[in-house]
Amino acid sequence: MIPSDTYKVGIYLRLSKDEAKNRESTSISNQREYIWNYIKENKLTYVDEYIDDGFSGGNFDRDGFNQMIKDIENKKINMVITKDLSRLGRDHIETGYYAERYFPEHRIRYVAYGDRYDSLNPNSHNILMKFAYNDMYIQDISQKIIEILNTKKKNGLFMGGIAPYGYKRDMANDKHKLIIDEEVKDNVIRIFKMFNNGKGIQAICNTFNNEKIPIPSVYKNQPRGNKSTTFGIWKPKTIENILTNPTYMGNLTQHREKKVSYKSKKRIRTNKSEWIIAEGKCPAIISKETFEISQNIYQKNKNRSHKSHEYLFRGFLYCKECGHTISINEYKWNKNGKEVIKHICNCNYYKKYPKYNVCTSHKLDYDELEKEVLNDIKKMCKKYLKTNDFENLLKNNDKTLKLNNNLEMKKVRIKNEIKMQNICLDKALNDFYKEKITKEMYTRQYNLINDTIKNLINESQKIDIDLQLLKNKAAKDNTKYTKIIQEYLKLNKPAKKLLSSLIAKIEIDENLNLKIYYKIRPLF
Repeated sequence: MIPSDTYKVGIYLRLSKDEAKNRESTSISNQREYIWNYIKENKLTYVDEYIDDGFSGGNFDRDGFNQMIKDIENKKINMVITKDLSRLGRDHIETGYYAERYFPEHRIRYVAYGDRYDSLNPNSHNILMKFAYNDMYIQDISQKIIEILNTKKKNGLFMGGIAPYGYKRDMANDKHKLIIDEEVKDNVIRIFKMFNNGKGIQAICNTFNNEKIPIPSVYKNQPRGNKSTTFGIWKPKTIENILTNPTYMGNLTQHREKKVSYKSKKRIRTNKSEWIIAEGKCPAIISKETFEISQNIYQKNKNRSHKSHEYLFRGFLYCKECGHTISINEYKWNKNGKEVIKHICNCNYYKKYPKYNVCTSHKLDYDELEKEVLNDIKKMCKKYLKTNDFENLLKNNDKTLKLNNNLEMKKVRIKNEIKMQNICLDKALNDFYKEKITKEMYTRQYNLINDTIKNLINESQKIDIDLQLLKNKAAKDNTKYTKIIQEYLKLNKPAKKLLSSLIAKIEIDENLNLKIYYKIRPLF
């Protein structure tokens, strides 16, 4: 054993923010006093101390710890003492690495005095078990914090640090509530309006960059990404994050990203099913209708590259033979010294596997296709419709009617179920009179059936309320239908949002025939 007078001791002291609440037993001064008793008893040579006050045990990027490692590398110290194993760290993988690999490789003696651990003593407690316990402690605390935060999010409290672009936290009244940021609110409205009117995401980026509108992180004075050469430039992902966030229609949406694990700072995007949405818990910047239109358009275009050229029917085109999407590509060439540009449609599946005969090219001039489809819609208008008839067709095929029919059918099913339960009740009473069942059995059946009937009646009453709400909504929507009709009948060059509300898809077969599937089924 190396004599005690040859050890140059560095003592390491750590206290996390959570532990600071119980400073009596875990304070820095308490740790220091505890370790100094050990140094005096063993007549060791003290060199320096390293302190990290307010640092989690799961994070090893600490100022004091880093300085200690530097001094080890420079041979300033050859012995490290902590009050216990958890002071070194609570992540059992990282802590185990330093205690069982790094320290031995650098000939460092490590002592966790409170846990009776000494790297020179083979009879020390099993360190791995202790590390695992400390790691479990962090994991448990982390999970509890997440559960508490998620509960608050579900209740409509904003638990993020930075409010979404277009909002700010109401610091004067409640920092967990969002209010509209009037300075940039119009930028958000403009993004949705441009997108719904056919502007592509990259085109929106170009417009905002040309107008030198500050990106959200610059506006909110966030340093993220400021080392990048493209920092300060609007990028497609920024616009997409705004367009797909239900918060802007008043439904506070959180948990759109999360940490990879409690051991890592890296964040990843969550699936839409994991988002926590609290409806009506923040002021709306845009209407629900505007948001839904943008989602419809976004879904049709989300898999394409962000190019500046926009096509009115991109995302609507499908191959009849294989069912895959039809892409639109721009081709340029010189003809007699003049640049010629063509926009050509092709089956994506054929383009991906042209040698395997999985499909045919379906090659078609997009500009001709666009004219043909628009002409077809115009002909449909002129041939079948007068304004009032068209309005009725729109109403009769609206989602409101579909929901109304579903509720009416559900109400009929409930009515029939109540009849059936009453028959069961009569049967049970008849069985009791004929002494086929005991009084106790009859009472049990009666209570069970009676509760079922009460629940069905309550459900039927709720449906009546929903039906009335739908009728009220339909009355409010009359002006919406009138606007759609007027815009549709003009049809000089309809906006993408209008087409999205009328057309489900356009099929192209290998003979280049078009088939338009309208959302308004009577027209089709």
